[in-house]
Amino acid sequence: MGQIDWIMYLTAATLYALSSVVYIYCLVFKNEGRIKFAANIALAGLLFHGVSIALRWAEAEHGPYVSMFEILSGYAWVSTAIFLIAQQKYGKIKIAGFIVMPVSFLIMGASSTYSRDIQLIPASLRSYWLIAHVAFAKLAFGSILVAVGIAALYILKERSSKKNNMDSFYDRLPRLQVMDELMYHFVASGLLFLTIMIGAGAIWANQTWGRYWGWDPTETWSLITWFTYGICLHLRMNVGWAGKRVAWLIIFSIFILAFSAFGVGYVYNSLHTGYLTS
Repeated sequence: MGQIDWIMYLTAATLYALSSVVYIYCLVFKNEGRIKFAANIALAGLLFHGVSIALRWAEAEHGPYVSMFEILSGYAWVSTAIFLIAQQKYGKIKIAGFIVMPVSFLIMGASSTYSRDIQLIPASLRSYWLIAHVAFAKLAFGSILVAVGIAALYILKERSSKKNNMDSFYDRLPRLQVMDELMYHFVASGLLFLTIMIGAGAIWANQTWGRYWGWDPTETWSLITWFTYGICLHLRMNVGWAGKRVAWLIIFSIFILAFSAFGVGYVYNSLHTGYLTS
């Protein structure tokens, strides 16, 4: 079964890569006709990816939250799923896949560098709160990644509008005000998911280490990330920031979120690195 789930995984990664190429092609050459094709390829990849995760889940007898291979694979799957759901509801933002799909593909590439060996689940990981912690972390990342895609489209459309080219590709995107609202809603959702993630993680930490908070590097960077997006929403709601300034802030802030989610273990010795092993 392990070989089958790996074949499914590689098939999904290939489809994500192909979808990324088509999305980028559509953006660069302003070709609307291929956007639906790119979305369908992404959906096919999501299905193969889901089968891969399900097969591994059945074999390992635990969900995708123990090894880094499983965790990163889950990030890619959830991010793609959130984007496909969002573009189904807001059809005019489909081209945001030029950001979301390459990132999902690269996360799968990073995931494949870790060991795929099935690991027995330690007693410390047999907790509902850990499952909730990891699940909401993935939901937060996926929501904010979609916000980044919309933010990039906002900047491109805003530049296009200055040229007064009413027939341009970008003029068929949602109005700037609509995209500004969408950025706000996806970032707000991401912040809510981050809040639940931190709360669930604190409960799990108390079960595992006997304290809710210990300023471990992973905990500290999750708090930095939470404050980053809290400040982003504060600036928009109470200081009057909107449009391009918020869009750029959302784009730059994703690097803090990515470091918090994926990079802390490379730089610091963290308790989390020992429990969520490679």
